[in-house]
Amino acid sequence: MGHVTSFAPRVLRGYPTMVAALDEPEALVLRCIRSWVAELRRAAEPLPRLHRMLSAAGAPDAAASIDMLMHVVARTACRPVGIGCPCCAGLAPDEQRLLHAARLAQGWEARLAEEVLRDGLLTAEGAAFAQGPLVGLGRVLGRAGLRLRARSLTGLAEAIELGGASAWTPPNPVTLH
Repeated sequence: MGHVTSFAPRVLRGYPTMVAALDEPEALVLRCIRSWVAELRRAAEPLPRLHRMLSAAGAPDAAASIDMLMHVVARTACRPVGIGCPCCAGLAPDEQRLLHAARLAQGWEARLAEEVLRDGLLTAEGAAFAQGPLVGLGRVLGRAGLRLRARSLTGLAEAIELGGASAWTPPNPVTLH
């Protein structure tokens, strides 16, 4: 008989639920993630827009890191990933998780960032692959003076039933609202 493992990802209690409560570096990363998804949904190449957005913030090289990160997320997600539309005022739990992983990687805690992503979002391999782009993103943002705010990750969420869901892939990679 097979072993059954319960699935209950940690809750991001230290994160706001509204975009307006984010610090500017966090909001910039979120806008880039949402823009990446929106561009992909339109069947457009996301990198040029990311480059423009991040150039305006003094971190043009971060565009490649976000692009690589989101490609990893798109190809290794354990379930559909909730990413808001660019103008959505709310902050989805999956967006919180991605921001938290980016913050951890910027603070030289790439192994913890991997755990955060592996905790109900990405496959183990995907979380490991995401470390490179996350570390790169953190370094480039740091050099531009864009420090992501430290927030806590505590508690347990209710179990999420994955059912028969499989990893999603472009061109329809995320759940938008």
